[in-house]
Amino acid sequence: MGKIIVVGITGKTASGKSAIGRYIKKQIGNTLFIDVDKVAKDIYCKNQNVRLKLTECFGENVCSFDGTVNYKLLAEKVFSSKKELARLNNLMFGLIEQEIQKIITANRDKRCIIIDAAILFGSNLYKLCDCIIWVKAGQEKRNNFLKLKNKNFSDEDIKLRLEGQHIKIIKKLVTFEIYNNGSLEDLYSQVNTIIPEIKLK
Repeated sequence: MGKIIVVGITGKTASGKSAIGRYIKKQIGNTLFIDVDKVAKDIYCKNQNVRLKLTECFGENVCSFDGTVNYKLLAEKVFSSKKELARLNNLMFGLIEQEIQKIITANRDKRCIIIDAAILFGSNLYKLCDCIIWVKAGQEKRNNFLKLKNKNFSDEDIKLRLEGQHIKIIKKLVTFEIYNNGSLEDLYSQVNTIIPEIKLK
């Protein structure tokens, strides 16, 4: 069995990270795609202590009686305040890192593992990666994508997510930069140029 390649994909919300990750998965084969947002939601669902801490930090309305998290309300609280976002990050980052490490360990038979994470550099997830892709997209494109993806979002909801998100980038650790401001075909064309290099990592 050859060495497993761990690819980190980072960038702001709706920049095209998932599209790139799923395309790489298809091209390389025997690849696991990890959506860190979904991993975080799984932690919320499974970990009662986390839900208790959420209510302590952000109010009882953040969690329903049945234990589910009100993500819309949570987003409103953390994207409108850097201080509140930092509180959530302090609560979640360590747990997310542990869970991703478990997933990687359990999937050593894979050729490649892709970690899709806006928080890649804000957390320590970047330390798990052999190469890192930074995806950039203009605000208009990201705005339009969020509108398509989330029909129930108001313009204010979208604005809050676009303007309230603050991601950390350590440029010297970025392996590839991709600019997603054109068509999907153009995006895939850019990815095709880096896939041979990814395979060599």
